[in-house]
Amino acid sequence: MTKNIVGGKLAVIWDFDGTLVDSHPKNLSVNREILQRITGREYTDFPALESTRAYEEAVARSGNWRDFYHREFGLTGDDVMRAGALWPELQLADPTPQVPFEGIAGALEALAAVPHAILSQNDSVVIRQALARAGLLEKFVAVFGHGELDRPDQKPAGGGLLRCIESLGLDDGARIYFVGDHVTDVMAAMDARLLLNGRILEIVSVGVLFGEPAGSHWPVAPDYFVRSPTELVRLVRDGTAG
Repeated sequence: MTKNIVGGKLAVIWDFDGTLVDSHPKNLSVNREILQRITGREYTDFPALESTRAYEEAVARSGNWRDFYHREFGLTGDDVMRAGALWPELQLADPTPQVPFEGIAGALEALAAVPHAILSQNDSVVIRQALARAGLLEKFVAVFGHGELDRPDQKPAGGGLLRCIESLGLDDGARIYFVGDHVTDVMAAMDARLLLNGRILEIVSVGVLFGEPAGSHWPVAPDYFVRSPTELVRLVRDGTAG
């Protein structure tokens, strides 16, 4: 039985990359193609693209996708926007699979009575395609990618998270678990709390450690860390983790 929930209202909002699916191999492949097209240089010229581990570490130290392209590759202005525009096309064309982490399907089934949504900086078409292939798309009420949100509402800002919450039609007194693998997810949850404008909602940030090897070293810690989808189920059901 879940503790301290006014009216028994719950929801779970997930990040996508590194949280629901192991997407780093695919994203690495796509970014190698993007940088080759924009700069005309081989991916071996960029340390962040040399290996999956190097790519994971580069993503972990970047604030968002724009910061990633600027910090790691020196892209600015129009080139950053070109990179973002190429993303959906090349993601859909790249054959590298995006496999859900072990236990994700079981966790979604165990929490089937709870509404789920996705808030991601990836493209919603890419997300829906990956979830459909895994047989999980029907588990989610809403999917918000970067195309559904104006730039000021994208993570680490909290506006997109509030829009995602609104799409679930939750009553005052609800508890929302926002689950992600990056410090920007924690920051979005913190900012969303400041934007509630009197609404009585509890936004709980959850950091997953099964998708990101550097996860335990985030500069801003979430309310909870979970090391497996099973721990997440326990947290949502009972209000405790670990």
